[in-house]
Amino acid sequence: MDNTSDTPGSCGRSRYEDGKNQQVAVICSSLIPGLGQIYNGETLKGFAFLFGTVVGLFVLVLPGLLVWMYSMYDAHIVAGKMNEGTLESGPVKPVIIVIFILAAVFLAIVIVIVILMVMISLMVSHLGPAGNTDFFRMLDASRRLF
Repeated sequence: MDNTSDTPGSCGRSRYEDGKNQQVAVICSSLIPGLGQIYNGETLKGFAFLFGTVVGLFVLVLPGLLVWMYSMYDAHIVAGKMNEGTLESGPVKPVIIVIFILAAVFLAIVIVIVILMVMISLMVSHLGPAGNTDFFRMLDASRRLF
């Protein structure tokens, strides 16, 4: 498929040079919810989709997945409207993209730590009074290995 424009004076520029590539916007939002909005220059909307997805995943899995899927749809539609000139195209700021990705990684790490803490506390609570001494004995033995 030819990505060059046939308009006079275009000099073979890519049709996405001045606009937003809809496929890139969708791929960005499929990797990290809200990243497609950041690509489109909608910073606040991108962070809203990221936090909305995280909260939705904590409440129930389905709301989080629905928010994530809607962020992909929204990134595609908005990029198309920006290319048509219906919406003003925002600039892609690399600093904002880096901050957004770092925030997403931070949230992922926090989620993993919280899940691990809940799992460990559930396991320890099922040990009972006699099991606690066995647990601490095993923990002490594992410390001696290192």
